[in-house]
Amino acid sequence: MATLEDIARFLGLSKRAVRLRVTALGETLEDYMSRGTRNRLIFRGEAVAILRRLEELRQREGLPIRKAAERLKGELSGEIGPSGMFFVVQTELEATVLKDVIRELCNERDHWREYALALQAVLPDSLRWLTQISPVVPGDCRLN
Repeated sequence: MATLEDIARFLGLSKRAVRLRVTALGETLEDYMSRGTRNRLIFRGEAVAILRRLEELRQREGLPIRKAAERLKGELSGEIGPSGMFFVVQTELEATVLKDVIRELCNERDHWREYALALQAVLPDSLRWLTQISPVVPGDCRLN
């Protein structure tokens, strides 16, 4: 699952540009999208692959977004070109998005771990017992 921001970052586009592509594809993406918290768009792997294929068509063939969307719809329906071609790429795209998300989460985790260690260093003696209930090393899985 990927958010609009994830796809924008992955494709190297703005969120507005991704929205334009989603609008151009219309019903093609409906089965692969849902709404999350605060009405955020959530895209399944298939949607990521379809959007990637649209961008590939647009850049490689120099097509406007609407023309590339029409051609992609034809590919997906089997009328034009090899059908299902985008599914071969899907796993790679999904893996790349997931790697980016995991990297961000690891950075955030490391930030908060460093913050907790800094707080522990300035604890007064009366509160030193708090260091005994929290993980002190990355391998400690009591609270991870």
